[in-house]
Amino acid sequence: MIENFGTVYENVLQKDYTTYKLSGTIKKVIYPNSVQDLIKLLEYLNKEHLKHKIIGNGSNIIFKGNYDGIIVKLDKLNKININGEIIEVEAGYNLAKLAFKTANLGLSGLEFAAGIPGTIGGAIYMNAGAYQKEMRDIIVEALLLKENGELITFSNQNLNFGYRTSILKSKNLICLKATLKLCHGNKEDILTTIKNNQQKRLASQPLEYPSAGSVFRNPEGLCAGKLIEELNLKNVSVGDAVISDKHANFIINKGQATGSDVLKLINLVQEKVKQKYNIELICEQEIIE
Repeated sequence: MIENFGTVYENVLQKDYTTYKLSGTIKKVIYPNSVQDLIKLLEYLNKEHLKHKIIGNGSNIIFKGNYDGIIVKLDKLNKININGEIIEVEAGYNLAKLAFKTANLGLSGLEFAAGIPGTIGGAIYMNAGAYQKEMRDIIVEALLLKENGELITFSNQNLNFGYRTSILKSKNLICLKATLKLCHGNKEDILTTIKNNQQKRLASQPLEYPSAGSVFRNPEGLCAGKLIEELNLKNVSVGDAVISDKHANFIINKGQATGSDVLKLINLVQEKVKQKYNIELICEQEIIE
């Protein structure tokens, strides 16, 4: 029945759907053809009580084990319209791709996003950011889908952006489209900023291995990576999941890591930091059961 709403793949590998490249399987993945098909699909899945989860580029998720439900991917929702400094873009559009596209048009504001391997929808969901910039700095409004199929538009202020969070998380809302406000700048300066940011990432992050970026939020006034490093936890491993020796707030996959391996490392770090500093490290990444 779900085949009526998009392209369906069965018994796929998790490594093809997460930047962690985790070992494991997913029962079904569907790519809805349109917003209308997405609405009908979700209505059907809810009516039939079928387990499902919407994901973006899989750049901030951990599957706890083999996933026996339906993963919904919004990649086909990728229309874009650029009118001067105003960008209207659907949720499935790649964030890094948009950063380079706007940079080459001499539009400034998305330089921070050029190294973030997510989608527009996922970036808004978690208020993605880097280099002291976040999605909330450029969002005008977003078109959202409620669980009951109702479409609503929220302004920036009503999206309740916080540190790696938004109202989408707390209210289980789905981003369908966003309006961004950038500003005209010098194309060469914008591209130079992106290049410099990329060099910083290469120098400080283990980009040669699969990961999902920073694992933990920075506690207020502190650096999670520094706390982990001070506990001599670099290179500690569970299976093929390893705490990076380049950046202690990264867990990398050196081969066949599973979600269970990653989660065991996360729990270990949280326990050690709690014991030593009495600080509760909050995991940035979303765990899917």
